Amino acid sequence: MSHIRHMLVATDLTGRSLYPLMRAMQLKGQSGALVSVVHVVEPGLISNLEDRRCAEASAALQEWRAALPEAGRQAVGVNVTVGEPFATILEEATHCKTDLVVVGQPGKRGLKELFIGTTAERVARFSDEPVLMVVQHPNGGYKRVLVAMDFSQGAKRALEWAWRIAPDAVIRIVHAWQSPLMKFSTKDAAEFEAAKERLRAQEERQIRAVVEQIAPPGRPQHIEMIEGSPHAVIRDEIGAFNADLLAMGTHSRSRLKTAMVGSLAQEFLAEGACDVLVAKA
Repeated sequence: MSHIRHMLVATDLTGRSLYPLMRAMQLKGQSGALVSVVHVVEPGLISNLEDRRCAEASAALQEWRAALPEAGRQAVGVNVTVGEPFATILEEATHCKTDLVVVGQPGKRGLKELFIGTTAERVARFSDEPVLMVVQHPNGGYKRVLVAMDFSQGAKRALEWAWRIAPDAVIRIVHAWQSPLMKFSTKDAAEFEAAKERLRAQEERQIRAVVEQIAPPGRPQHIEMIEGSPHAVIRDEIGAFNADLLAMGTHSRSRLKTAMVGSLAQEFLAEGACDVLVAKA
């Protein structure tokens, strides 16, 4: 399992943006990755105000960098630029050849409808690389990681990245299982339950085969098959497991305006019960 090579951290210099910076430095210490920090000043300001905003932001980032331990300052770069925030962040990620984008939670939180359209949501929507949204004060490395697993390539990539960024964590892999059988398909209750159990066992074998394909050698695999809707199962497991990171796959229809982050991913990015890693196929 390879390490993180290069992270891009997007910061808006608000108080909550300290958490992504702290998490990036923790991951840097763990993996030796390069770290690029970017702050984007939105265009349209009168020139002297734009220049002042850029200068103030650059000074703040340089001050933050100077306060790092000398070893921590190595391979950490800061950049202030002008542009549309989400597009500029993605351009920086491409330019720097980063393999992980780290963002903070926007001020609009709690409801998916408020979260949609924020910089964090748009970065998660369009980024080809995994996006880690940090909402909690880091306290060392991740300790309890919940992975929402299905048969999608995005979920497989999310699982791979969960092992990559949380090598010492207990990782619980959860598959929300919903029986395709209808209760009225048979009048025999015992027959119905037996058929349902056969289908559940078959799906569990398939999930385990997927996990085994990408599992690091010797890494314990904690796989749970839980019946219920994906949102309810994941929400309940975050609380029961006291997860500090949720990793899940997402998808997009295209790179155009019709692109979308999967509805389930949007829900958990908006709720912010813990840090969330989303990975696209």
